Amino acid sequence: MLSVAAHADEDGAEDIALVALDAVATLDSDRSILYPDFILALLGKAARIALEKLMFTRPRVPYSDILRKQYFEGRSEGRVEGEAHGKATLLLKLLQLRGFTVPEPVQQRVLDCRDGEQLDAWAARVLDARSLADVLDA
Repeated sequence: MLSVAAHADEDGAEDIALVALDAVATLDSDRSILYPDFILALLGKAARIALEKLMFTRPRVPYSDILRKQYFEGRSEGRVEGEAHGKATLLLKLLQLRGFTVPEPVQQRVLDCRDGEQLDAWAARVLDARSLADVLDA
C-alpha cells in the first residue's frame, strides 16, 4: 500500500497496484473489501486506466467495487448477447430441420435479433408452421 502511495504517478504504478491488490486479496473479507478502492484512489488517472486494462486481461473478478461493477455489467451484456445468439442459431436449425429454405436476409434478421422473447415466440411457431411466414410474420 505504501509503495502504491509513493509511486502513484510514476510509470509502472499500475504494476505496483496490481501486486498490492493481490496481497490484500489474502486478507480476511472484512478488510480485503476496503483496500482495493483505497488503492485505486491513490493512483493517478493514467495508472488507474492502465490498471483497469491489466485487470481485464486476467481471468478473475476484479477486486474493487468500481471495477467489479464494470466487469459484471460487461459479463451480463455478453451473456445476454450469447443467449440471444444461441436461441437464434437454434431457431435457424429448427427451421432447417422442418424443411424450410431460409434465405440469407431472413437468416441475418434472425441472427441480428437480440430480443429473447421474440426468438422464443418464433421458435414456438415452428412446429405448427406451414411456411416461413407463419413463423416470422405472425
